[in-house]
Amino acid sequence: MAAAAAASPTRASWRPAIPATSASASGSLFRVGARRFAGLQTTSTCPQQGTRLPAARVKSGEAEGRPSTESAAGGTPDEESLRRELEAAIQEEDYARAAALRDELRVVQQDGRSAVLAANTRLYTAFKNGDLVAMHQVWAKGDHVYVVHPSAGRISGYEMVMQSWEMVCDAGYEFPLQIDLQDVEVHVRGDVGYVTCLELVRTKGSSSWGKQVATNVFEKVEGKWFMCIHHASHFDE
Repeated sequence: MAAAAAASPTRASWRPAIPATSASASGSLFRVGARRFAGLQTTSTCPQQGTRLPAARVKSGEAEGRPSTESAAGGTPDEESLRRELEAAIQEEDYARAAALRDELRVVQQDGRSAVLAANTRLYTAFKNGDLVAMHQVWAKGDHVYVVHPSAGRISGYEMVMQSWEMVCDAGYEFPLQIDLQDVEVHVRGDVGYVTCLELVRTKGSSSWGKQVATNVFEKVEGKWFMCIHHASHFDE
């Protein structure tokens, strides 16, 4: 159910005035546009991933409409299993099997990137339409998830993250927004993936774009990708 715009004037650009807060604070004051909200917690953390992930570059405009491939058939080998089998085949000097496993691993990796990119598209579709129901479905459930909106501190925990998106969607912007993603890169390793991109966001009737650099982290839960971190920062050229 998309959130309809109130009868308030359209803003010139997507640049909510949100005061910076400390990530270690027990609470924060969150502001979007001319409205102020209190009580958002900023306490939990998301486990850091120390592995450097391979990058898959995607040209601007390709982030819309990519098919989801997260519903793999049962019994399909996962990436880590294939990696272990590939390493074993190489050690055994079974190069024919190693070549076959390498090709299968590439297919699995590409499927993972497509699925993460599809999850990323669901996030921006919900954001563009102010669709809170869809936004709730995008995010993983738990205390480990968090969001950093432009010019704001970290907001942690599923309930607080959802409250922050409710405030964004209730800030008087006219939906749907115009959102264009540029410089999109997709990175996947096992059950963790992330997307980096430049967000260009504009409200109806505006001639200027708000620009944010964003990192979106996803985790795979029971075969489906969910967001666990969204971090967006203003980008000034």
